[in-house]
Amino acid sequence: MIDEPNTTILLIGYQAEGTRGRKLLEGVTEFKIYGKYYSVKATIEHIESLSVHADRQELIGWMSELTVPPEKVFLIHGEQEAQVTLKNTIETVYKCNVSIPKLYDVEVL
Repeated sequence: MIDEPNTTILLIGYQAEGTRGRKLLEGVTEFKIYGKYYSVKATIEHIESLSVHADRQELIGWMSELTVPPEKVFLIHGEQEAQVTLKNTIETVYKCNVSIPKLYDVEVL
């Protein structure tokens, strides 16, 4: 358990802002699990190199393999600053419309 000093919690990959993993990496001392608060006494370890998400360069590289560029791209994952950077890159390189929808947005194509 998280409140036992002989426990190690291993976090794999990037831990986004606002997630429990990020909070643990930032050294939170108390953690709520199923409505109950626990003191964090476990050792928190992190292996970032095993992330399964592509970065901006990998996504742009993947898009370069498309025989016909998309008319519209929706960015629905990632932190806002990274999304905006990727949006600008896609629009510049592929001259297509890129949208970063918000929760409950509806877009008619």
